[in-house]
Amino acid sequence: MAYQSSQMIPLLLFALLTFSACSGDSASGEQVVLRDGVVAFTNVNVLPMNEERVLREQTVVVREGIVVEVASTDAIEVPPDVRRIDGEGRYLLPGLTDFHVHLRSPDEFLSYLAHGVTTVVHMSGAMGGAPDLLRYRDEIAHGDRLGPTLYTTGPILDGSPPLFAGVSTVVTTPEQARRAVAEQHEGGYDLIKVYNNLTPDVLTAAVEAAHERGMVVAGHIPRKAGRAGALQGALEAGQDVIAHGEEYFFTYFYAGVDSLLDQGEVPYPDEGGISDAVRMTREAGTAVIPNLSFVAMTRHQLDDLEGVLTDPEARYLHPDVRAMWKEQNPTRRADLERFDRRERAKHRFLQRLTKALSEADVPLLLGTDASAPGMYPGASAHLELRELVAAGLTPYEALVTGTRNAGAFIEGYVEGAEPFGTVVPGQRADLLLVRENPLEDVANVSAIEGVMVRGRWLSRARFDRMREASITP
Repeated sequence: MAYQSSQMIPLLLFALLTFSACSGDSASGEQVVLRDGVVAFTNVNVLPMNEERVLREQTVVVREGIVVEVASTDAIEVPPDVRRIDGEGRYLLPGLTDFHVHLRSPDEFLSYLAHGVTTVVHMSGAMGGAPDLLRYRDEIAHGDRLGPTLYTTGPILDGSPPLFAGVSTVVTTPEQARRAVAEQHEGGYDLIKVYNNLTPDVLTAAVEAAHERGMVVAGHIPRKAGRAGALQGALEAGQDVIAHGEEYFFTYFYAGVDSLLDQGEVPYPDEGGISDAVRMTREAGTAVIPNLSFVAMTRHQLDDLEGVLTDPEARYLHPDVRAMWKEQNPTRRADLERFDRRERAKHRFLQRLTKALSEADVPLLLGTDASAPGMYPGASAHLELRELVAAGLTPYEALVTGTRNAGAFIEGYVEGAEPFGTVVPGQRADLLLVRENPLEDVANVSAIEGVMVRGRWLSRARFDRMREASITP
């Protein structure tokens, strides 16, 4: 809608925009009833995230879960009966997307929302505490369940032996791979996930079958045929997303790591190959989930496991998840000293790789591996943002990975997906209201005043009450 910022949008025009949104007399003399689906955020500073800027003193109008207007506050007259949320000069930005989670309990949905994560991508088959992924996804989409918009893979496609048998389908021939992809497509899954022990011919068949059906392929870099050529093989096969930055460490840059570990040294990779790895990734058009937060949290658990397990967020974990974390955290490894040296090298390397990928405009997606041990649902996304900035990205570049990039990827690759990830008209109303400007300090994204998910507004106070009521002894 064209307008001059110095001119008031007439009340009648606003009423037409919102269509039966406010009470009053219609042209026919009939009373028009206010509908719940219209909300106006007033006096907010908007981070639209379609470019690096702040739109000061704005009004953002949401109708039926969609952003329909963003304009200067003095350019819009909000009818008195429209629900308004006075931002009081706070900052409004898109909700965050965690592009790599493992849902272990439906209880986690509320934690994601409380931390401003309004979209999640589940990256494995259904787990014991959350067996009905497709039902959860559809209930959220239809408004029957409160939660972040959910996209999900089916069971992981892995070779023999599978690393995680309980959530994997074993495929050892191209025909088996094509059949498994067809079954997951018919089952209604959104993405295909691939894993370590696929052979190159099976990976290629899986990718081809997925692309024929309009599905994307994400996951680890399969290395059954050897680590040295695994990255190039995955890129040539057309894998769309590499689900961990550390996959580069375990394949293209792994030469010499084991021998250095055997000598008791910290195995820092030769970083001279970063430019070639980045170039190949960019030319393939493959997106990368750096997942620096997972590596950082591994280090944190090695240094202070008790501090991690007694984090205030632990109260909101399902008891079964808390028990799993105590049993499966990295301090339980038998090769602890060797593992610690490897993780130190990997973290430093991944910071440099992530910076190089960003500078080359390789699409980066925020993902955390929640709820693996230490990765608290929702809160881990904020850790990832801080880690991205520590790696050399600006706050804006870090935020793009969890907003605009995620929305563009899903809209471009998942059939029928609603547009989201920016604050512009036509986008799904997933919005995050915070006290201070995250472009100045990315940690400001954690000072949440409220979250809108699919047009439904939840204040900080309401989240606090809901989370307290959700605690399971």
